[in-house]
Parts: sequence; C-alpha cells; structure tokens
Amino acid sequence: MNNVRIKTISSLLIIVLILSALTVCASPKTEAAGFSTAYPNTYVNTGAGANDIVGVAKTQIGYKENAVGTKYGDWYNTVFVKQPWCAMFVSWCAGQAKIPNDVIKKFSSCSVQVAWFKSIGRWQNSRYYGGDYTPQKGDIVFYRDGGSSAVSTHVGIMVGLNGNYLNVIEGNATNASVCQFTSNKSRTLTSSYVIGYGTPNYSYEVQEEPTTYETWEVTADALTIRESASTSSERLGAVTIGNLINVTKFKLAGGYLWGYTEFSNKKGWVALNYCNYINGNIDGTYYQLPPTVSPKLLDMFVNNTQKLVVTNALGAKFKSSDKTVATVTKKGKIKALKPGTATITCKTATGSATCDVTVADMDINKTYLEVCKGDKATLKVSGAKGTIVWKSKDRSIASISSEGVVKGMKVGETYVVAKLSQTKFRCDVKVTETPTTYENFSANKNTYLYDGYKTKNKLTPIYKYTNVKVKKVVYTDTYTWGKIKYKGKTGWIPLNYFKYVNGSFGTKTLKPKAFLKKTKKTLYISEKYTLDLRSASSAATFASENKKVAKINKNGVVTAVGEGTAYVTATVKKTVLKCKIKVKSPTISAETLELVKGKTETLSIKGGTGDVKWTSSKKKVAAVSDKGVVTAKKYGKATVTAERDGIKYSCAVTVWDPAISAETLELAVSDKSVLTLSKCDAEKAKWKSSNINVIIVGENGELEAIAPGESVVTAKVNGVKLKCRITVK
Repeated sequence: MNNVRIKTISSLLIIVLILSALTVCASPKTEAAGFSTAYPNTYVNTGAGANDIVGVAKTQIGYKENAVGTKYGDWYNTVFVKQPWCAMFVSWCAGQAKIPNDVIKKFSSCSVQVAWFKSIGRWQNSRYYGGDYTPQKGDIVFYRDGGSSAVSTHVGIMVGLNGNYLNVIEGNATNASVCQFTSNKSRTLTSSYVIGYGTPNYSYEVQEEPTTYETWEVTADALTIRESASTSSERLGAVTIGNLINVTKFKLAGGYLWGYTEFSNKKGWVALNYCNYINGNIDGTYYQLPPTVSPKLLDMFVNNTQKLVVTNALGAKFKSSDKTVATVTKKGKIKALKPGTATITCKTATGSATCDVTVADMDINKTYLEVCKGDKATLKVSGAKGTIVWKSKDRSIASISSEGVVKGMKVGETYVVAKLSQTKFRCDVKVTETPTTYENFSANKNTYLYDGYKTKNKLTPIYKYTNVKVKKVVYTDTYTWGKIKYKGKTGWIPLNYFKYVNGSFGTKTLKPKAFLKKTKKTLYISEKYTLDLRSASSAATFASENKKVAKINKNGVVTAVGEGTAYVTATVKKTVLKCKIKVKSPTISAETLELVKGKTETLSIKGGTGDVKWTSSKKKVAAVSDKGVVTAKKYGKATVTAERDGIKYSCAVTVWDPAISAETLELAVSDKSVLTLSKCDAEKAKWKSSNINVIIVGENGELEAIAPGESVVTAKVNGVKLKCRITVK
C-alpha cells in the first residue's frame, strides 16, 4: 500500500524514467474547456471572514451551468464536474475567501455538512424546527428536501435579513445558476423549507495558504500527526476520518509516504497511506505505482476466508466477477460461498491486479460418531481433491487409518481431524462397551431424540441415515418408541421413522405398530382425501362418526359433505386410529375489487369442485369471462356473481378512470390555482411538485407559483399517475 513520490533527480533518475511510463502523471490543472469564464472572482479579501465569503459570492451572481458542467465541481474534484453543485459553490466561495477548512469544511453533501456543524457545536435550528436563532451575515443556511423529512438537499450563504425574509446567495438555484433571493416566500425565518443554520467561527487569524499543495481525504478513524516522518516520533495530535488536509511536503520513509500538513493549529507529518488523494500537485508531477496482489491463483473451499496481500493499493477498490461464488470486502478479504470460479480485481487510479479464485465444495459425512470397543466405522470427506491427512487426538481411545477408518480401542471420548490444504473437519468420537442385546435401526428421515415418549421434549436432532442401537421398546397408540443413548444423552426415538437393520431381543424381532401419517385434515365441501395408513400388519376397517360432515368408504377415501367437524377412524386389529376432518364452505377470492379502466383481475372460487358460471350486473362497466377474468370497461360500479351447485358468490367491482383538470398551465409569480381530479377516489390522491422552488402544491391540488421556471405536478391516485406541466413566468 505504498504510494511513491519521486522528489530527487540525481540518485533516482532511472526510476523516474521507468515510473513515468507506468504511472498517472497530472500536469497543473487548467480550467476545462467549455466552462463559463464570465464571472471571475474580483473581490479582494479583507480578513473578515463573513464579509469575505459574501463578497466572493456576490461576484458569482448570474453564473450558469452549461453542458460541460461547472467550474465549482471541477475545482472540488474533476469527477464531480457535472454533479449537483450548490454545496460545492459554498465550498468554492470559502476557499476563495481563504477561510480555513476547520471553519467551513470543504463539502459536496448538504446532509453531511449539517452533521459536521452539529458535531462541532456550530449549528442552530430554524424557528420552524424549534429554534430561536436570528441568522447573521456569513452563516450557511440549509434547506430540506421536497418530502416531509428534515433532510437537507440545498444550501446557501446568508447576506442578511430583509424583514422576515432571508437575503441569501445560492448556487444551482433557479435555472441552474447562481441567484440572490431577497424576498422569496419559501425563504423566511419561519418557513418549513428552512432547516437551520451553520454558524462558522470567523474569529480566526488569517493566514495565507501555500501557493502549491495537494488535498488529501483522511480515511482512518484518527490519523496521527507526528513530529517527524517516523512511526516512533512524538504524537502532536490527530485528524479524524473524513477531514481534508493540505499537504505541502512529502517524504518516503519506513514503508510509508509521509506528508507535511497543518490541522487545528498542529503542524507535523501524517502517513498518507491512510488517506485518499483528492487533487492538486507539487512541481507538476504526481506518481503512484500500479497495485499488486498475492496470490494470483487461489484454491478455496465453501465457507473458507482468505485475505489478499496487496501492495501499492492506496485508494484501491475491490470487486468480484461473481458474488454468488466469492465475495470480497473493502479490505480485500475473500469469502467462498459456493463451488465455481470468480476473478477478484483490485483497482486504483494507476492500474489493476487480479486474483483468480476456484471454489470447491467439501464436507465430512459425520461430525459425531459412536463405536463399540473393537468395532470400526468409516469417515469420508466429499468434494476433496488431494490427499487428506487424518489424525486422532488420542489413539489409545480411537485410532484412524489413512483411509478414514475409525476403530474403537477402549471406552472413552476423543476426536479425529481431517485436514486438506487450509481446511479442517472435526468428528467427535465416543467409544462404548458392546451391549449384550440390542437392535440396530437406521434413520430414514431427519428426526429428534426426545426426553420421553410422553413428554416429548426435544433433546438433540438425529439426521437421516444415522445408525442407533435400541435397548428397550415401548408401544403407544400412535408410535413405537425405542430407548437409546446418543451423543451422551439417553432418550427416546419414534421407530416409525427408522429402518430396522438387524439384532433381536432374545428370539423376537421388534417392529413398529400401525399409525396414520396425518391425524388432522381440512377439506372443502365435495373434496376427497385418502387416509395415509402406515405400518399396518393387517387390513383396516374405516368409519365416520358424523356422516353429515364427512363420509369414508372401505378403501379409506374421505368425502367432505357439509360444513363442520367430524372424526373418521381406521381400526387395525384392536387399535383404533382417529383423524380429525374439518370441512369448510368454498369462498370467492375477493368480495370487493377496484380496477382502473382497461385493467383486468382474475376471480376464483376457493375450495370445492365443479363448474362455475360467471355473470356481471353491468357488462359495460365490468365484463367477466367464463374463467372469472374481470375486465374494467368504464367508470362506474358493477357486481360480478359466481354460481356453482346452486350457491352464489358476489364481488362488488368499482372501475376508476382518473383524469386531471389540466395537463399544462402557465402562471405568473405569486399566482395561485387549483388542479382537480375526476372519475377517481380524489381524497386518496398524493400530490408532488418536481421543483418546489418554482411551484408548491397542497394536499388537495392547490398551487402556488414561487419563482420563474418549470415544474411538473404529479397526482398519484388509484395506482395511476396524472401530470400537469406548469410554466411560471
């Protein structure tokens, strides 16, 4: 992350010649072609900060943005040349007035500057927002955005007061120009448009800035100012993140690029490795080496992380070509997400470097294993490419071969590790005595170990294909429960979800009892459902306890008859299994519907079976197809009806056809007017002006012309946007 500046010629001439071909070389900046030059700063500074910033601003009144951009954006940073420039105009005026950066911080964001003024105790709320402050000449006034929140998006410089009106100079104001407002209705002491004021401390000693310097932005939380260009020298102070510093001298020492600066009356050296270069030049030359990354090729496994080693990466930005495969942080830390390939790019102003990442999927088949003393079990790592190194923490308890075969040596607990590259997998191993009588079962689905077959509190999950040894069995009405010891915990498992492997208690093999997979089911009238009977050793007989609600045939097929609740039963030998059937009546998908003319919506009957007949009470307002598709024809109301099996279902349909009273208007400053809406739910309309500096619109379409210009007033109602373009002369 070294930034290299060449200062001498005699000993480094060859290096300079090489670097000049590889690095960005910026000649002294000149005003970009196309910027307006008709408004130079002709004001002569007096040292009185408030007078000076206002004096500079007055020389710019009338300056207007053109297709190239503005000189204020170009002065701030060339990449800001076409950006919104009201804040950069204020910064430019402060710079021309020689006002220090800790009095008015160089800024391009109004909301950030508001936060900065608040952080240094130089902020006053406007009277609308609860303050009682009277703004003074040289104060910075901030305005809110066009919405309801007090977030600043515009700014100006106070000249003074004109009664209740603010006398202000603003950049990027009417028609994208520098304007002075003396009696504008939106700019008053009590206006809701005014958020508050930054109150710069102009009582400073005026000092001329160096004629040549570079501007850098601090990116560290607190950048130390040192007495000399060394990390071991005395600390004089610190510059917090986000501040701009002017650097007048440079020195390369100890792997750092040092810059000499002054901040808050502290003069000393700072490490520019923790700063971003903004603009300026010294001796007309600026050098930065292209970045490098290590390694160039990287093999990773899913969920692994890796930090790139980067050099010459001051101001670097990192990017992944496929964020679904691997992501990268602002500091170059890579995380593998899924198998695949991705290219990580580190880019600076002078070049870029890449690292090609290949991600493989790798996993171990078990993270916990129980084996009996003398028994063996095999561990496998899927997705591995290369040789896996297996190791046991205690070989006297459990040994493991180079093929991953674990053998129980003596009773106890330990763990084994599989290592490949930088990835490790661990499996905890418990070795037990071989029981004299038990049965082996294998899980055929994910389930749990419970503390008891009555309480059924979950102790730990048991995943599919897990092998267990059952030493005791209990039968209940629904399940067959087996008692086991698993991961050091003794509990019960539902053997209905396990596959019998081998073993026996004496000469009798244990098998699960019959049960119903579902004991509750909701149906609509006329729907059918077949009981899912499991583990039945003989034929079942079926019955319904309320045939007016649900019937069931000899094959276990349930038919919903009427609304209500009924139990159906399946009897296997002497075991009676019950299923609760809840029957509901069908419903229409919507009982009310609002559509805009020309739009469609599909209605349906939820539940039940059979053909549906659709009709509309007013086909010219809302038509409906055989499939229940409603089409809005014209403004009005209609009722759509669906009929099936003699039962009717209704939906009240309202069709809107919104219209606005005018699509264009011409007004004069201070004129008032009203836009109205028809054939819609006008009370729910949301009004908005695209330029509140020109037109202000009320909640019911009331208009007030503020200043010359154009604005588009939009009314959003019933999902439709209606617009009126207004010109104020």
